[in-house]
Amino acid sequence: MSQLKIISQKIILDITTNPILSQGVHRVYFSSVLNFDYDTEKQEYSIDYDYSTAPQIILDVISYLNSKDINITLNAEIKEIIKWLSDEEKKFKNAVEKGKQIHENPPEKLDVPNFIRMLKPYQLESVEHIVDVENAANFSVPGSGKTTIVYAAYSILKSKGLIDKLFVIGPRSSFMPWEEEYFGCFGETPEVLRITGPKSERNRKYRIADDYELFLATYHMVYNDLNEIIGLLKKYKVMVVLDESHNIKRFEGGHWADEIIKLAPFAKRRVVLTGTPMPHGILDIWTQMTFLWPQKNLLLEREQFKSYIESDKNLLEIREKLSPLYCRIKKRDLDLPIPEFIRIKIPLSPIQKTIYDAIAVKILHELVKIPEDRMGLRQWRRATLIRLLQAASNPTLLAKYSSEFDIPPMDPSGLQISQIIERYPKYEIPAKFELTEKLVRELISNKQKVIIWTSFIHNIEMLSKKLEDFSPICIFGDVPRDEDENAEYNREQLIEDFKTNSLKNLLIANPGATAESISLQRTCHNAIYFDRTFNGAQYLQSLDRIHRIGLKPDEKITYTILISENTIEEVVNSRLEEKLNQMLNFLNDDLSVSNIEFSIKEVSDGEKEEVADFNAVIDALKKHLGPKYDAEYK
Repeated sequence: MSQLKIISQKIILDITTNPILSQGVHRVYFSSVLNFDYDTEKQEYSIDYDYSTAPQIILDVISYLNSKDINITLNAEIKEIIKWLSDEEKKFKNAVEKGKQIHENPPEKLDVPNFIRMLKPYQLESVEHIVDVENAANFSVPGSGKTTIVYAAYSILKSKGLIDKLFVIGPRSSFMPWEEEYFGCFGETPEVLRITGPKSERNRKYRIADDYELFLATYHMVYNDLNEIIGLLKKYKVMVVLDESHNIKRFEGGHWADEIIKLAPFAKRRVVLTGTPMPHGILDIWTQMTFLWPQKNLLLEREQFKSYIESDKNLLEIREKLSPLYCRIKKRDLDLPIPEFIRIKIPLSPIQKTIYDAIAVKILHELVKIPEDRMGLRQWRRATLIRLLQAASNPTLLAKYSSEFDIPPMDPSGLQISQIIERYPKYEIPAKFELTEKLVRELISNKQKVIIWTSFIHNIEMLSKKLEDFSPICIFGDVPRDEDENAEYNREQLIEDFKTNSLKNLLIANPGATAESISLQRTCHNAIYFDRTFNGAQYLQSLDRIHRIGLKPDEKITYTILISENTIEEVVNSRLEEKLNQMLNFLNDDLSVSNIEFSIKEVSDGEKEEVADFNAVIDALKKHLGPKYDAEYK
């Protein structure tokens, strides 16, 4: 009788009593299909134990041997995994049934032990959904109180003895809000442990976990400390929450995504939270749902899912399948004041237009000699778009290293305007700067706070200098995140200063450093977008920094979006609207921008999305420039 066992982090199939399994089709199946190694001397197959793939491999081995009428014994570790798989199947069936019931008959009230915050009526369904569905997604819009919802569900589960600790994985900027919201929900300061610092310090923190209830870690830290975190999850009854879960969307198997999925089986409860679950398309949802139900094969294997969504019909089936497993509070449910969008098209300054058009023509001519290798092509497309964005925003950026995008200064060789690019700041200042200064001064003179969003650090520096009499607060990637990095100067401290200091009325920020997990709505109602990129998630997240729960019905929220006329910025504007509508269509949500005819073929993985952005820009360049420019710039 063959024996299947787990020893020293290996799955081993001992075939001493069935040597025939080392031959013919059996050998092909175990070695080629399942990738086992065969040891002739020991007469056993073995494969390294991987948390994410081991259960399925075990099922495949058992199924194969049963189909051949070969008896097999299982050691205790294998039996434990089989039981876990059986329990997960029961949980999933229960989750689907419970999810449907909750959506059809949402609760009108809930008893939440030790909870001092009054839940909003529209939050009750989400709380019960997390409690009863067990492994749940909440895709409620940013600013709807997802942190409060999780704490309410956690309190209910903890009172029943089902959970005793909460482990939140999210961007570093989410740490302070989780700590502040705990106090708002329970009226006391949490026993919180931030998993930060050097390896020796983190190891010490894992050893003293008994004394803490709330754990906060970044996605990168999970990648570094996977085994230590698994050890913690094994020791306690832990609810693991992925905050801003679109950060693990990497469909093609990025490190974060793979490690997060390996973590899943050891959590008693799993929750994913994001208001933008699919910023680039339907493929973004795969890793998030696989984390919730890692062994269910809910959305097929990666490559199968990629092919499956080529059909519009299948999109509807996916939405139907996932619907019981997630909750979403929509913007209209929040009863917030309707924000005003002011889009201002600004003609390029004369020299800026000359530079932009020259770069645009150069790009069109380079299309005939683009890199042939995939990686080189992708880097070229990315650099090309960034150069156009820089020229449309502020040509001064072209002569500087872009640390936010890791792009070196532009090589202007081959352009007749090379010297103009290098000396641009001596000739003119883009019209955007003058208009931005005027808008900011008007707002602050009316006792209003305002945030300026720009994607480029040098723009932050120039705007800060131009508006230095307001002592602006500036936040970008190089600013330390929290007191662990710098006790005297950090993003958390700066954001708190902006929110509470009546003399600090201007925040100039990079969306990559500030767009997520920060609430500014109680003190700031005005945002100016100096420029934007094609990053849909950052744009949507940034919008909701000032439009969320806590606003009064009569408060006015204003977004002023500056768009350089006849440039890539017009394409960015239209593409961001498309991405928002694609996501809302899938979620069967309210469309806040415009209704469009939706096709799943438009929704794709990150690289295809980049190609779509790039092609839209090239089409716009050809339309804008026309053939008359060919002769002038060749």
